[in-house]
Amino acid sequence: MPKSPQIKMDDRCPRGLECLPNRYCPLAVQRLKALRHAGKELTEEEENLLPGCKWAVQNQTANYCHFDLVANHLPSRPMSDMEIAHTCSISVEAVKKIEKAAIEKLRNSEAFQEIIEMYDGDTIIDDKRDHNEWSLPIK
Repeated sequence: MPKSPQIKMDDRCPRGLECLPNRYCPLAVQRLKALRHAGKELTEEEENLLPGCKWAVQNQTANYCHFDLVANHLPSRPMSDMEIAHTCSISVEAVKKIEKAAIEKLRNSEAFQEIIEMYDGDTIIDDKRDHNEWSLPIK
């Protein structure tokens, strides 16, 4: 897929780029090297102290830039936990822990509570659901 350098960069870019990078982001490379040399899985606080771009992803074709990855390189299917772990330089267990925390945060949100009230006690999310149930069978 050809890259379009005209795509506007997200305002959260620490380099303040106007468009997506057209070569490797030096801040992302710096962060990925720091993560690789940490020697252990870091806590969120430890990771926040690392140098470089916190949006760095392990994807060379996206110039190690999360925003480039989202704009140009995401697969047409949902990424597996293993793919997410590799792309974000974290363990599969960390992906599962983050997903669980995100679901809990969603359940506790005001908007979700309103949906629950609308369904009048009927189950909306079944905790025993397998992620494979959400994907379409490939023929």
